[in-house]
Amino acid sequence: MDEYVDLCCSFGLPVWIASLLQAAKPLKSDCARRKKVYRLLQRKLMFRKVGVKEGNPCQPTYVYPEEVKMLVRSVFSQDICDHPNPCHDQVVYVTVEDLHKVEVN
Repeated sequence: MDEYVDLCCSFGLPVWIASLLQAAKPLKSDCARRKKVYRLLQRKLMFRKVGVKEGNPCQPTYVYPEEVKMLVRSVFSQDICDHPNPCHDQVVYVTVEDLHKVEVN
């Protein structure tokens, strides 16, 4: 876990993201691990209502900062596919500052 905390600090990201990386570690493939990290990150942001518009029943599509993408790819580096960022009405571009504002339990 300490290695994940060090990596988070080196990318300028909050250390609570290290727990997401640790939670994904037992999965069998790097692809599954990356998917798990992003799913947990999305869940945390949705729970904290980051980018959620009042009265809008649709959940946002999060686009994470480059630092998050580089962190996840450096930890789980096999079989990386680079997909373009989505561009529709429900896209929310998350910043590093947004991640630092998220409260952890």
